[in-house]
Amino acid sequence: MDLDALVQHIPLTVEPASLQDTSSDWERLSRALHARLDGRPVQPTLAALRDLGSALRRGEWHVRALLADVGETWRAVRVESAEGASGWFGLAIDLGTTTVVAELVDMGTGRRRASRLAYNAQRKFGTDVTSRMMYAERPGALAELRQAALSSLNDLIAGLCAEANAEPRDLVAAVVGGNTVMIHLLLGLDPSSIRREPYVPATTIFPVLDATEVGMGIAEGAPLYILPAASGYVGGDVTAGLLATHIADEEPLSILIDIGTNGETVLGNREFLLAVSGSAGSAFEGCGLEWGMAAQPGAIDRVWIEAGKVAYGTIGDEPPRGICGSGLIQALGSLLQAGAIDRAGKVNLAGPGARRHENHPEIVISPASENAVGRDIGLRQGDVENLIRDKAALYAGSRVLLASAGLTFDAVDRILIAGNFGQSLEIEQAVRIGLLPDIPRERIHFIGNSSLAGARAALLSRADWRRAGEIAASITCLELTVEPHYFEEYTAALFLPHTDLSLFPSSTY
Repeated sequence: MDLDALVQHIPLTVEPASLQDTSSDWERLSRALHARLDGRPVQPTLAALRDLGSALRRGEWHVRALLADVGETWRAVRVESAEGASGWFGLAIDLGTTTVVAELVDMGTGRRRASRLAYNAQRKFGTDVTSRMMYAERPGALAELRQAALSSLNDLIAGLCAEANAEPRDLVAAVVGGNTVMIHLLLGLDPSSIRREPYVPATTIFPVLDATEVGMGIAEGAPLYILPAASGYVGGDVTAGLLATHIADEEPLSILIDIGTNGETVLGNREFLLAVSGSAGSAFEGCGLEWGMAAQPGAIDRVWIEAGKVAYGTIGDEPPRGICGSGLIQALGSLLQAGAIDRAGKVNLAGPGARRHENHPEIVISPASENAVGRDIGLRQGDVENLIRDKAALYAGSRVLLASAGLTFDAVDRILIAGNFGQSLEIEQAVRIGLLPDIPRERIHFIGNSSLAGARAALLSRADWRRAGEIAASITCLELTVEPHYFEEYTAALFLPHTDLSLFPSSTY
């Protein structure tokens, strides 16, 4: 692929110093760069200045400069002798409320060299953004939350470097997509105004920062690019998803549903973009469930009923450790179809895998003898109810968006489902439980982690980075708390699939 990455590799031959020309090393390098660039000035990082003199002389005035496009100027991240030049990599990061996912990308080829997922260490302070914003108002708590986010990132960075046999100094740029609250907490910005009307953040557009100044363990002076947000609750992760899917550049009318802790939904095309965000989706990421987990090896990602018994599969075919989002969706759909739960989500104790345990109805999916944790893995009555609440919020959000535009699902050309599910999301079961509308299945597509994909696209394309800013500025955000029909839509969706079965004509119950 032809790359035009945010960090450019510029080989140079610099005029040697002499008694006739005693200009500084930086002046000499600047002159050589001027002929290769677009007229914007170049500002050196301290790391580049420290390397400069020895690199010029060791390389006999042949060097490689790594320059980052930071808007009005270029930033010289590093200068190396041509012979001693090391690898140069970038980081694409999805900083989620529940999980953090990162990729190490070769900036010369665009190829992914390593990828990792971990839980966000902020989870101990609350499973959703509201609880973390409330915690941040305690004395010293904002610093705690910031450090937790940094520890998650730096642990991932160390693991990526080990996997790719790279050094932290080889990581010369990072692009982060995340919801607005997560970015505020990463930077130590007070998020309290996002929690209160009129829900205004400190900023939605972020300068290109020094990643090491922020606290990330990568090359000294490496730029940190943060994807812009649209509002306090429609963040840079949504911008990244729109960038990756090209919804804002194409004619088909699309809905993008990011099933994460905030449950953002966007309706639009190249003519308009409408977005809402609701506190929904955390159950499908495993939060608040007895056995919920991220899509990692050992997660149950497929559930079905076979010969009257619950059957399952796991990521990597490893012994079960919990259930990820795709497994939860398939479990609800399969159990509903088999009569193990009813349309209100009540567990039928006569159904497959059902029992009463510690005064709670539950359905066992993986017996203790078959898994890696030595305890029965399953869904409790409360887990089922949490999942139904979250799917209701997501479906209601889509209905409100369409109503605001005077449209119905029939007008939608495609629905794109984003999230950390693993690769086994079964569309039919998602429709069966009312998470997705009952439209022709070929219009529904699972696209994986769109925030990460958008961060990667921006890292490898300066045009895409600029386009991200345009996309964020073009989004119109609706506030669900003041939408008159939202609560009515939400309440109606608190059944499987819905109270109005005419909305789901292809399914039988």
